Amino acid sequence: MRESLRALNTTFAATSVPPALPEELLAIIQPFLDRYDDIDDYDAQRFHEELHALYLRHVAGQPDKLGAFLSTLRLLRPVITGDTRLTTWWDLVLKPIIDGVGHKRHEIEEAREFVLSILVYDRDTDPDGQHARVSVLFTNKLLDAYLTRTNSFGPIGITLSPDNEFASHELESLLVTFGRRMPKVGRDISHPIPVLTLIISGASLCP
Repeated sequence: MRESLRALNTTFAATSVPPALPEELLAIIQPFLDRYDDIDDYDAQRFHEELHALYLRHVAGQPDKLGAFLSTLRLLRPVITGDTRLTTWWDLVLKPIIDGVGHKRHEIEEAREFVLSILVYDRDTDPDGQHARVSVLFTNKLLDAYLTRTNSFGPIGITLSPDNEFASHELESLLVTFGRRMPKVGRDISHPIPVLTLIISGASLCP
């Protein structure tokens, strides 16, 4: 763990970081991921605290490093566990990109895939329902963001601003992808607003 964190700090302390992660960094991270394939909560928290500190020190407020950091975050997904830690990254970098505008397509795709890795899980390897619980938690986060962007409780026929239209389209697309990858789960999720149940079930409303 220490070697990986040292390599990550060295990479992101640089003035600029290329979107494609250096091969030497990948060569250090992969053995770490192999070793911590089934990371326990104690080690997950230790790693999270160091990675969070790295982000605040070297990435926050530096948009040119964001794409590379998102690629790193997605690569490190197996050791980023627990709803509290995942919510930290949702608040810091995932939601601002998925529910935002002006980001590069590469950044959006990396954020999407990270969120999908939380939503989509193997039901056969989730005997205690932990993955299902976290999936539902983040499905609700996406739905809340979608509702805010589409003004679902506002006047009928309201016209969305370009920013809201773009963001709602991205959010809906993500929910539809989840519904299609896990159709049985999607059909089991209901929502008081029927159109949202339809979206989760995999039926796109995007034009």
